[in-house]
Amino acid sequence: MALLVTPAFYASVLVVGTTVASTAMASSSLAALEVSVDQNDDIDRRVKNALDLAGKNRVEINRFLEQYSNSGDAQKNDAARWLVANMDGHGFARIELCDKDKKELGFDALTFATLGEAQARLDEIGKLHPDADFRKISFQADLEHASSEFLTAHLEGAFDAWRSLPWAKSISYEAFREHILPYRGSNEPLDLWRAPAAKKLETLVKELRASGETDVRVVGERVRGTVHPWVAFSDLYYVHPTDQSYTEMIEDKRGRCEDITNMVSFGMRSVATMCASDYTPWWAASDNNHAWEVVLDAQGEGRAGLAGRAAKVYRKTFAHQAESLAAITQSHEVVPRWLSGSHYIDVTAQYQPTSDVTVEIVAKSELLDGQRFAYLAVFNGGAWRPIHWGHVTNSATGGKAATFQAMGRNICYLPMLHVKGEDIPAGVPFILDLDGVVHSLAATASADASLVASTTKPDIQDPDTGHIKARTLVKPDAAYELFVWKDGGWKSSGRRERGEETRAFELLAPDGLYWLVEDSSRKLERIFTVESGGQVFW
Repeated sequence: MALLVTPAFYASVLVVGTTVASTAMASSSLAALEVSVDQNDDIDRRVKNALDLAGKNRVEINRFLEQYSNSGDAQKNDAARWLVANMDGHGFARIELCDKDKKELGFDALTFATLGEAQARLDEIGKLHPDADFRKISFQADLEHASSEFLTAHLEGAFDAWRSLPWAKSISYEAFREHILPYRGSNEPLDLWRAPAAKKLETLVKELRASGETDVRVVGERVRGTVHPWVAFSDLYYVHPTDQSYTEMIEDKRGRCEDITNMVSFGMRSVATMCASDYTPWWAASDNNHAWEVVLDAQGEGRAGLAGRAAKVYRKTFAHQAESLAAITQSHEVVPRWLSGSHYIDVTAQYQPTSDVTVEIVAKSELLDGQRFAYLAVFNGGAWRPIHWGHVTNSATGGKAATFQAMGRNICYLPMLHVKGEDIPAGVPFILDLDGVVHSLAATASADASLVASTTKPDIQDPDTGHIKARTLVKPDAAYELFVWKDGGWKSSGRRERGEETRAFELLAPDGLYWLVEDSSRKLERIFTVESGGQVFW
């Protein structure tokens, strides 16, 4: 069972005081609220839909809205309606190790001292329950659980900071609404974190006020640097995928990258600085995934460095994204789990050169019929993982094709379909090289290549710690099988038995994609191509 926990799976009451806006602020609020009729109609429609979804909690959501409708503060009224309009899909998700029927298997990562011990227990459970996986077993929707008092405390705290702190004067209302106003980071339990976070940052705020610094990004970097140590990275939390609340993180002081990113965003929002939460659901040349914070400027823009090879970088948003895959699917259509949300945007092109790629989609007619979407996948954790989607269209050759926009380069991809909850190969793997050129890996060229295999996994930098994980070498006392991807799956290209001195494989197709797997391993070896008798890993 591979450690493949992604970041997007998706308290005490503290009263925050209210600040009355100045005449100048009231004027700017009216300017900020000059929106089109179409935008207002969309917000009205989504507010109505949110109230319908709130069920028994409708009275709380309605009380929150009515409070600001009668407040005389145009910005706060708009902000309250914007929050409610975008709440659908947000909530607390509890993730547990379960069988396919969602029966919990009694695994608690925090009872173990190290990840190694926890992994050993996971392996034991995996032998008894081959279908075991971390699954969402409950979801507490914010619309059904957030009280009027809770939402009010967050809204008032956000406006107090934005309207009072000197560096926040340059932050537009739109940037404030997306990056300071939201009350949650991902799918953690609801928590009133603004007041306690601001209290912990009191000394820094006084120092920044005294310095006269007004550049919101400079201030944001100072705040980020102060907040980041509040939660230490612990790899044990790879197998504790339920997101933690602010209170839980303050108490335990440990978490995974998603937790740390959430904590940084809480701290920064509490003092009117801004960060985005960016993530890649699956690394393209190593296992697992990553999430990280990005300090933003006054316009809400910014990016960070990449800690690995990413086919896609997405940015979490509180706002519903009308062009997301989830927003355009029909009720009967099922899409891959990590593309099923509607609260993220694609920011890959802000990080690296990208290319739009059009590929043939090939599958049995009974699988392809009726499919409106196809996917590109990367190899991660011993399997192909869909990372992006495209519309299925008619190709020039009379078949089907799909175009995938802004794909990261120097990466190996496989086209796929998602049928009845299963990911189905739907084409030939290919390399999109550094120059944006596509190289097909159909394994159809003359079988005249040879390989001396020495490695199953290259040196890989750990994105969480920055440490280099040394390459995994072929062991003389272990048996291995070499696979090539052909005709929609992995086919054997030969074996190296235990104790054999030779590590050579002959008669290989030079345009093939290969995978050297140790017998009884967890199948975390990396895929590679063969060039000049050596391995080039992807």
